[in-house]
Amino acid sequence: MTHRERILKTLSETAVPVCDDCLTRITGINPRQTVYQNCTSLANTGTIRREQGECAFCAKIKIVSWIEKGIENYASFLAKADITRTETSSQKEKDLKTKPPWYWEGNIQSKLVAYLAAQGYFIRSVTDTASRLQGKDIVAVTPEGRELWVSVKGFPENNSYTQARHYFAQAVFDVILYRSENSAVELALALPHGFPTYERLASRISWLRRALPLRIYWVDNFGNVKEE
Repeated sequence: MTHRERILKTLSETAVPVCDDCLTRITGINPRQTVYQNCTSLANTGTIRREQGECAFCAKIKIVSWIEKGIENYASFLAKADITRTETSSQKEKDLKTKPPWYWEGNIQSKLVAYLAAQGYFIRSVTDTASRLQGKDIVAVTPEGRELWVSVKGFPENNSYTQARHYFAQAVFDVILYRSENSAVELALALPHGFPTYERLASRISWLRRALPLRIYWVDNFGNVKEE
Protein backbone atom coordinates (compact mmCIF):
# COMPACT_ATOMS: atom_id res chain seq x y z
CA MET A 1 0.00 0.00 0.00
CA THR A 2 1.40 3.41 -0.98
CA HIS A 3 1.65 6.32 1.44
CA ARG A 4 -1.24 8.02 -0.30
CA GLU A 5 -3.42 4.93 -0.09
CA ARG A 6 -2.60 4.49 3.59
CA ILE A 7 -3.56 8.10 4.34
CA LEU A 8 -6.83 7.79 2.42
CA LYS A 9 -7.67 4.51 4.16
CA THR A 10 -7.10 6.07 7.59
CA LEU A 11 -9.14 9.19 6.80
CA SER A 12 -11.92 7.08 5.32
CA GLU A 13 -12.11 4.78 8.35
CA THR A 14 -12.03 7.53 10.95
CA ALA A 15 -14.17 10.08 9.05
CA VAL A 16 -12.92 12.82 11.38
CA PRO A 17 -10.42 15.71 11.05
CA VAL A 18 -6.85 14.54 11.72
CA CYS A 19 -3.69 16.65 11.94
CA ASP A 20 -0.44 15.68 10.21
CA ASP A 21 1.24 14.74 13.50
CA CYS A 22 -1.51 12.27 14.40
CA LEU A 23 -1.69 10.93 10.85
CA THR A 24 2.05 10.28 11.03
CA ARG A 25 1.61 8.31 14.25
CA ILE A 26 -1.51 6.42 13.16
CA THR A 27 -0.29 5.45 9.68
CA GLY A 28 3.33 4.86 10.64
CA ILE A 29 4.49 7.03 7.74
CA ASN A 30 7.76 8.83 8.38
CA PRO A 31 8.96 11.49 8.19
CA ARG A 32 6.04 13.82 8.96
CA GLN A 33 6.93 15.84 5.87
CA THR A 34 5.79 12.90 3.74
CA VAL A 35 2.33 13.06 5.31
CA TYR A 36 2.24 16.84 4.82
CA GLN A 37 3.18 16.57 1.13
CA ASN A 38 0.67 13.81 0.38
CA CYS A 39 -2.18 15.54 2.22
CA THR A 40 -1.45 18.83 0.47
CA SER A 41 -1.45 17.09 -2.90
CA LEU A 42 -4.71 15.24 -2.14
CA ALA A 43 -6.33 18.49 -1.00
CA ASN A 44 -5.23 20.29 -4.18
CA THR A 45 -6.99 17.65 -6.29
CA GLY A 46 -10.13 17.84 -4.15
CA THR A 47 -9.78 14.26 -2.90
CA ILE A 48 -9.74 15.37 0.73
CA ARG A 49 -10.58 18.55 2.64
CA ARG A 50 -7.80 20.37 4.48
CA GLU A 51 -7.97 23.50 6.63
CA GLN A 52 -7.38 24.76 10.15
CA GLY A 53 -9.48 23.13 12.84
CA GLU A 54 -9.35 20.86 15.86
CA CYS A 55 -7.80 17.42 15.49
CA ALA A 56 -10.15 14.70 16.74
CA PHE A 57 -7.24 12.81 18.27
CA CYS A 58 -4.96 15.30 20.01
CA ALA A 59 -7.66 18.01 20.44
CA LYS A 60 -5.22 20.71 19.28
CA ILE A 61 -5.95 23.45 16.74
CA LYS A 62 -3.85 22.65 13.66
CA ILE A 63 -4.16 22.08 9.95
CA VAL A 64 -6.37 18.99 9.73
CA SER A 65 -7.40 16.71 6.87
CA TRP A 66 -10.54 14.66 6.35
CA ILE A 67 -12.59 12.96 3.70
CA GLU A 68 -15.89 14.65 2.95
CA LYS A 69 -17.92 11.47 3.39
CA GLY A 70 -19.17 11.21 6.92
CA ILE A 71 -17.79 14.57 8.02
CA GLU A 72 -21.19 16.28 8.12
CA ASN A 73 -22.30 14.38 11.22
CA TYR A 74 -18.97 14.84 12.94
CA ALA A 75 -18.90 18.53 12.07
CA SER A 76 -22.34 18.86 13.67
CA PHE A 77 -21.03 17.10 16.76
CA LEU A 78 -18.05 19.42 16.99
CA ALA A 79 -20.20 22.50 16.53
CA LYS A 80 -22.54 21.48 19.34
CA ALA A 81 -19.57 20.65 21.56
CA ASP A 82 -18.24 24.13 20.73
CA ILE A 83 -14.74 22.94 19.87
CA THR A 84 -13.73 24.22 16.47
CA ARG A 85 -15.56 27.41 15.61
CA THR A 86 -13.83 30.61 14.70
CA GLU A 87 -15.98 33.24 16.33
CA THR A 88 -16.36 36.96 16.74
CA SER A 89 -16.52 38.29 20.29
CA SER A 90 -20.30 38.61 20.10
CA GLN A 91 -20.61 35.02 18.92
CA LYS A 92 -18.44 33.85 21.80
CA GLU A 93 -20.66 35.65 24.30
CA LYS A 94 -23.74 34.04 22.82
CA ASP A 95 -22.16 30.60 22.74
CA LEU A 96 -21.17 30.82 26.40
CA LYS A 97 -24.88 30.96 27.20
CA THR A 98 -25.92 28.11 24.87
CA LYS A 99 -22.83 25.89 25.13
CA PRO A 100 -23.61 22.42 26.52
CA PRO A 101 -22.24 21.68 30.00
CA TRP A 102 -18.98 19.78 30.37
CA TYR A 103 -20.87 16.62 31.36
CA TRP A 104 -22.84 16.57 28.10
CA GLU A 105 -22.44 13.25 26.30
CA GLY A 106 -20.72 14.79 23.28
CA ASN A 107 -18.09 16.45 25.47
CA ILE A 108 -17.40 13.22 27.36
CA GLN A 109 -17.02 11.42 24.04
CA SER A 110 -14.61 13.95 22.54
CA LYS A 111 -12.39 14.01 25.64
CA LEU A 112 -12.17 10.24 25.69
CA VAL A 113 -11.35 10.08 21.97
CA ALA A 114 -8.45 12.49 22.54
CA TYR A 115 -7.29 10.50 25.56
CA LEU A 116 -7.35 7.15 23.74
CA ALA A 117 -5.49 8.59 20.77
CA ALA A 118 -2.81 9.96 23.09
CA GLN A 119 -2.47 6.46 24.59
CA GLY A 120 -1.72 4.99 21.17
CA TYR A 121 -5.20 3.71 20.30
CA PHE A 122 -6.36 3.84 16.69
CA ILE A 123 -9.83 5.41 16.53
CA ARG A 124 -11.82 3.40 14.04
CA SER A 125 -15.16 5.18 14.32
CA VAL A 126 -16.96 7.85 16.35
CA THR A 127 -20.77 8.02 16.32
CA ASP A 128 -22.43 11.41 16.28
CA THR A 129 -24.09 11.36 19.71
CA ALA A 130 -25.70 14.75 19.13
CA SER A 131 -28.00 13.43 16.42
CA ARG A 132 -28.71 10.16 18.26
CA LEU A 133 -27.35 8.02 15.45
CA GLN A 134 -27.40 4.29 16.07
CA GLY A 135 -24.11 2.52 16.52
CA LYS A 136 -21.26 2.16 18.96
CA ASP A 137 -20.24 5.54 20.37
CA ILE A 138 -16.52 4.81 20.01
CA VAL A 139 -14.75 1.93 18.30
CA ALA A 140 -10.99 1.93 18.84
CA VAL A 141 -8.09 -0.48 18.43
CA THR A 142 -5.71 -0.93 21.35
CA PRO A 143 -1.93 -0.73 20.83
CA GLU A 144 -1.98 -4.54 21.13
CA GLY A 145 -4.43 -4.82 18.24
CA ARG A 146 -7.67 -5.61 20.10
CA GLU A 147 -10.90 -3.76 19.42
CA LEU A 148 -12.46 -1.61 22.14
CA TRP A 149 -16.16 -0.74 22.03
CA VAL A 150 -17.32 2.10 24.27
CA SER A 151 -20.80 3.22 25.30
CA VAL A 152 -20.75 6.92 26.30
CA LYS A 153 -23.27 8.66 28.52
CA GLY A 154 -23.49 12.18 29.90
CA PHE A 155 -25.45 13.33 32.94
CA PRO A 156 -28.96 14.81 32.61
CA GLU A 157 -28.92 18.62 32.58
CA ASN A 158 -31.92 18.70 34.90
CA ASN A 159 -29.94 16.60 37.44
CA SER A 160 -32.76 14.09 37.51
CA TYR A 161 -31.85 11.04 39.60
CA THR A 162 -34.41 8.93 37.72
CA GLN A 163 -33.12 10.04 34.33
CA ALA A 164 -29.51 9.38 35.41
CA ARG A 165 -30.44 5.82 36.39
CA HIS A 166 -32.06 5.40 32.98
CA TYR A 167 -28.91 6.67 31.22
CA PHE A 168 -26.73 4.31 33.23
CA ALA A 169 -29.00 1.31 32.61
CA GLN A 170 -29.00 2.06 28.90
CA ALA A 171 -25.20 2.19 28.83
CA VAL A 172 -24.94 -1.14 30.67
CA PHE A 173 -27.47 -2.74 28.32
CA ASP A 174 -25.40 -1.46 25.37
CA VAL A 175 -22.27 -3.29 26.51
CA ILE A 176 -24.23 -6.47 27.26
CA LEU A 177 -25.43 -6.41 23.66
CA TYR A 178 -21.88 -5.69 22.52
CA ARG A 179 -20.68 -8.82 24.32
CA SER A 180 -23.42 -10.86 22.67
CA GLU A 181 -22.33 -9.50 19.31
CA ASN A 182 -18.62 -10.16 19.79
CA SER A 183 -17.05 -12.20 22.57
CA ALA A 184 -13.50 -11.02 21.79
CA VAL A 185 -13.73 -7.23 21.96
CA GLU A 186 -12.84 -5.15 25.01
CA LEU A 187 -15.76 -3.24 26.53
CA ALA A 188 -16.00 0.06 28.37
CA LEU A 189 -18.34 2.75 29.62
CA ALA A 190 -17.46 6.44 29.53
CA LEU A 191 -19.14 8.59 32.18
CA PRO A 192 -18.73 12.06 33.71
CA HIS A 193 -16.92 11.98 37.03
CA GLY A 194 -18.20 13.60 40.20
CA PHE A 195 -21.83 12.44 40.17
CA PRO A 196 -22.65 10.21 43.18
CA THR A 197 -25.53 8.55 41.31
CA TYR A 198 -23.19 7.10 38.68
CA GLU A 199 -20.52 6.20 41.22
CA ARG A 200 -23.00 4.29 43.39
CA LEU A 201 -24.48 2.45 40.42
CA ALA A 202 -21.01 1.56 39.13
CA SER A 203 -20.09 0.03 42.49
CA ARG A 204 -23.28 -2.06 42.46
CA ILE A 205 -22.43 -3.81 39.16
CA SER A 206 -18.94 -4.93 40.19
CA TRP A 207 -19.92 -8.56 39.53
CA LEU A 208 -20.98 -7.71 35.97
CA ARG A 209 -17.79 -5.78 35.37
CA ARG A 210 -15.78 -8.85 36.30
CA ALA A 211 -17.96 -11.16 34.20
CA LEU A 212 -17.90 -9.24 30.93
CA PRO A 213 -15.20 -7.84 31.74
CA LEU A 214 -15.95 -4.10 31.66
CA ARG A 215 -13.85 -1.03 32.39
CA ILE A 216 -15.09 2.49 33.10
CA TYR A 217 -13.52 5.72 31.89
CA TRP A 218 -14.37 8.63 34.20
CA VAL A 219 -14.04 12.08 32.59
CA ASP A 220 -13.91 15.12 34.89
CA ASN A 221 -14.81 18.77 34.27
CA PHE A 222 -11.18 19.57 33.30
CA GLY A 223 -11.15 16.89 30.61
CA ASN A 224 -8.97 14.51 32.62
CA VAL A 225 -9.67 10.81 32.16
CA LYS A 226 -9.32 8.12 34.84
CA GLU A 227 -9.55 4.48 33.89
CA GLU A 228 -11.14 2.05 36.36
